[in-house]
Amino acid sequence: MKTIKTRLKTNIKKRFSLLLSFVMTFAILMANGCVKKPAVIEDYPEVQVIVEDETEDVDVPEVIEDEEIVVDKDTVNRGYDSIYETGSFVFNPEAISIQYTEEMKNKEASYKAAKIILKALDECKEQIELEEEDGIDDMDFNRGLKLARINSPMASCVDITMVEPNVYKISYFPTLSEDHRELYESDTDIAEVERKYTAFKEYVTDAINNNITADDDYMERAAKIYKFMIENIELEQDNEFLETAALTNPMTLILASYDTDIIDVPETQKLDYGHFLLLYDYFLTQLNVEHVIDVGGGREYDVPTDSIKEAMDTINGNWLWIVVTDEEQYSYHCDILMDKMLLDEQRKSKSDYESDMVFFGMSDDTRNKSIKMLGSYIALTMNSNLNNNGGSTIKCEKDYKYNK
Repeated sequence: MKTIKTRLKTNIKKRFSLLLSFVMTFAILMANGCVKKPAVIEDYPEVQVIVEDETEDVDVPEVIEDEEIVVDKDTVNRGYDSIYETGSFVFNPEAISIQYTEEMKNKEASYKAAKIILKALDECKEQIELEEEDGIDDMDFNRGLKLARINSPMASCVDITMVEPNVYKISYFPTLSEDHRELYESDTDIAEVERKYTAFKEYVTDAINNNITADDDYMERAAKIYKFMIENIELEQDNEFLETAALTNPMTLILASYDTDIIDVPETQKLDYGHFLLLYDYFLTQLNVEHVIDVGGGREYDVPTDSIKEAMDTINGNWLWIVVTDEEQYSYHCDILMDKMLLDEQRKSKSDYESDMVFFGMSDDTRNKSIKMLGSYIALTMNSNLNNNGGSTIKCEKDYKYNK
């Protein structure tokens, strides 16, 4: 299976195949006066080449090159990909990560609810009205809200409550009491909500279109947006996140906080540790890159800077990063927090230093050289059959070589 970079070679092969197909078809027509059209394979429409004969009553067979398929959709259903289909990125307000799409296969009503919620938030609606034929009960809706919050920063900073059957009120940017027991509704004007959401969507769209090309495969997409983030967003010290992570999974607490930190990044250009990681997660979701957030525990670590070592000591050896999977189903550890902290140290002596991305695309063996892992698990999941810590480790068999 080839990657998107093979398109030029593929196009040349297709032109030769088309010419050969035309010649053979002409010979058959001369000999028999007709040709039988073979069955059409519809699983991979983007690589089908349909040739229309100049005559009105004769169909020329399709040329389908299965070995040139860029993405094996039987293995991974990545859905519509605007970059692949049109050559440029178009913001997708209803994007849901591949991981959760797989986990929600038997919960169609909840998945549908999440899509409805994400679309309503994109339009800055103040309430959602469901139709009875939608088949979404309150439990399905609440599960869909959780799915939406995990997948979108725009959903993670709203509260949605049922005010009557099938009618749900949306409260934008509420706040929590310090003990997280009381929720206070915000008096933010809907025009301000629209301004913030529009600015954030434009930020995501510009960041992707300014860094990603149609020729980039999924790992290159992951690498380029990783580099953009660590070189352009300031990482704020967040001891509360580190102390929480030493005891439990901090991702679930962040998603329950209703913070607007990620939405505000076009203005602030700053994020704390947890929101920095979640923004990278969101970029990957928008880019159709298969990935999970991983949490690992280790008691031995060999890290390049004192700041990283201090953070590791505070977090008691636990750490969070993202595992990215390419179109051939190979997975790689991508530690954006560690690379960001390393770059910050390097820029103290050279302000325009470009990241070496030494922690991007690591195998298990390479990961263990920085943190001697005692085990790891998926940080966020919709799968109720897994425990609260999310499940088992993903194997990363080899290192990824990224050519900057």
